[in-house]
Amino acid sequence: MGASAEAIAASTAGSPNLVGGVFANVEPVPDSEGPGPAVFVDMLRRPGKPTGVLPVLRPAFADAPAGLTITWLGHATAVVDIDGVRILLDPVLSARCSPSQLVGPKRLHTVPVAAADLPPIDVVLLSHDHYDHLDHPTITTIAASQPNARFVAPIGVDAHLEAWGVARARIHTADWRGSVELTVRGVTLTFGCERARHFSGRGFTRNDTLWASWAVVGPAHSFFFSGDTGFTDAYREVGERYDTFDATLIAIGAYDVLWPDIHLNPEEGVTVHGLVNGGGRDSLLIPIHWGTFNLARHSWGDPIARLLPAASAAGIDVCVPRPGATLDVDARVGTAFDDPTWWERYA
Repeated sequence: MGASAEAIAASTAGSPNLVGGVFANVEPVPDSEGPGPAVFVDMLRRPGKPTGVLPVLRPAFADAPAGLTITWLGHATAVVDIDGVRILLDPVLSARCSPSQLVGPKRLHTVPVAAADLPPIDVVLLSHDHYDHLDHPTITTIAASQPNARFVAPIGVDAHLEAWGVARARIHTADWRGSVELTVRGVTLTFGCERARHFSGRGFTRNDTLWASWAVVGPAHSFFFSGDTGFTDAYREVGERYDTFDATLIAIGAYDVLWPDIHLNPEEGVTVHGLVNGGGRDSLLIPIHWGTFNLARHSWGDPIARLLPAASAAGIDVCVPRPGATLDVDARVGTAFDDPTWWERYA
């Protein structure tokens, strides 16, 4: 379910990143075997599931956003309060990340908060249109229940939003190396649309909308959101153009030897964190895109088991939140820090 090909084409027309009518990575992604039937059978034999019921927290959102706090809701979904503005990243709060709630990857932990129960959201920030990042039921619920929320997305994704009833005036888009500037509650934020190495598509379409990472800069704080990506040297350029980010939210799961170029593995996630921060060591890394859906053949705890020693060797601070946990980035406190080894009990 989504926009028509004609509506998407109208949204993306004129982009310098279109090649033959579709978007293409600057670094080519080689053709691979991909997740065919044999891979899905292998995943059923060795499912990446936790060994028990995961400890999900009910988020305790502040009455008013301030400073820089991050609440991880699972996978790539998080609520980020930055300098008085509340941003929701890639909201997927359904039971499955699929075009149908009857089949497809099922959530491995309960939802910390339902879409209808979210606190007031100022901006919904989207990285691309895959089902595990752009969820139709979640988006329509937010659009209806939060009339003041605005949407920031890569070009093409706006066509899906409009098809689902989001008013054009509420949607803001950018192409790679472009940006969106919004003033919310008297606070001006810049959303830098950065090049990622991935792909897009819903149903049988592919690469007709753009995929992106985002650099979000406020008056006093900033953070980097990788979205979904493989490794690209474009992140070195990010580190050259921005000051050190206070925090990064970087995807580290769903990697496989069959698709090494479109998803970061944990060690590459550490490298990307270093690149976007220009080698600086004060930024906090929050791993995302792991633990919520089984999307590859690695075990449930493998992303964190590999991430932590790699980050330690690089001198990088990491926080691994439980779903629903909140962390105060400046103070390095919050429920996200209460039990740093919680994941080991389920790996």
